[in-house]
Amino acid sequence: MNGPNIRRTNRRTQRKKARRRLLRFIYSTIVLALLIFAGVKTINLIKNIGVPQIAKDIIKKQQGRITILNLDRDTELPIKNNKYRITKLDSGEIVQIISTDKNGIATSMLLDYGSKYEVKWIESNPNYPIREEVFILEIDQENHEIIIESKMHDYIKQVHHTEEGELVVDEVFIEVPTIMQLPELPNGCEITSLTAVLNYKGYNAEKTEMADTYLPKEPFYRKDEKLFGANPYVAYAGDPREKHGFFSYAPPIVEAANHFLDKIKGEEKPIDISGSTREEIIKYLEQGIPVVIWVTLDLSKPIKTYSWHLSDTGEKVDMPINLHCVVLNGYAGDNVHVMNPLEGQVIYNADAFFQSYVELGSHAMTLDGLK
Repeated sequence: MNGPNIRRTNRRTQRKKARRRLLRFIYSTIVLALLIFAGVKTINLIKNIGVPQIAKDIIKKQQGRITILNLDRDTELPIKNNKYRITKLDSGEIVQIISTDKNGIATSMLLDYGSKYEVKWIESNPNYPIREEVFILEIDQENHEIIIESKMHDYIKQVHHTEEGELVVDEVFIEVPTIMQLPELPNGCEITSLTAVLNYKGYNAEKTEMADTYLPKEPFYRKDEKLFGANPYVAYAGDPREKHGFFSYAPPIVEAANHFLDKIKGEEKPIDISGSTREEIIKYLEQGIPVVIWVTLDLSKPIKTYSWHLSDTGEKVDMPINLHCVVLNGYAGDNVHVMNPLEGQVIYNADAFFQSYVELGSHAMTLDGLK
């Protein structure tokens, strides 16, 4: 007699359990739906109410990246080692600095949708000028691609690429203006060469004003039947306007450049690069930096048949009488291009030129350091 009642009770119990399972499923589904639509703001709520891990996994921020592709405008080959700064627009926070790889590609980290960023080129491959253009992006897709095509500096005339994709500069010519030292400065090759480089940089410098006003000079004099003169590392010996003027090495020319630039508030920082190797000097040319450099008049060996006592130490020193100063402003193959203040624009064999530079003591200066 109790059998049917027991079966009915079991069926009611099973239906209740089924309804409870259905209600739990519906509740979980509603909670998940609410969390999904609530988006990022719901994440803290998830932590507080202990929603199952599966819900946390479903709710993710939408994020995208910024990808920069740098190409050479003429060859369409990739450009590496260009650096870009990514800044968050609303806070000014620097988010990341990225650099292009051998494929010319730089990729940012994941960035949140809806955020705005400024992308600015901050450092360039030495063979290319920096573009001042700034990119403003709002992240609203998986990848924002910026394609930048660049043209090499005008002074780079010829290049080739190695099998590894490295760019090699084969020819450079920096258009340093021709300024002749004669007739005003018969012994003013150093200050005339500096004047030419200052004019290349856009300054209105005059060779005679540079010699009279900015060049540190020291006259010769006799004492106790001895000839005394300037230490050529400290000042020009004599006067470049005079036939009996002699010379200086790089430091007084750097000082003259500094005096001139300080007066007109120039931005360059002249430096003495004496002792630089041939390869190091070539790097200056590759970056568009002409080099004021000391050699001999005909690239022959230094002739030291004249001497005087240095006014600062009293030491007697033999001085080269065939010294000359020129502007090295290019190279191509086995040759170098030179602005010679006695001859104008000339070409010399590179080996002979650098041998003379070394034999004379490796003296040189520039208006800029390497980048």
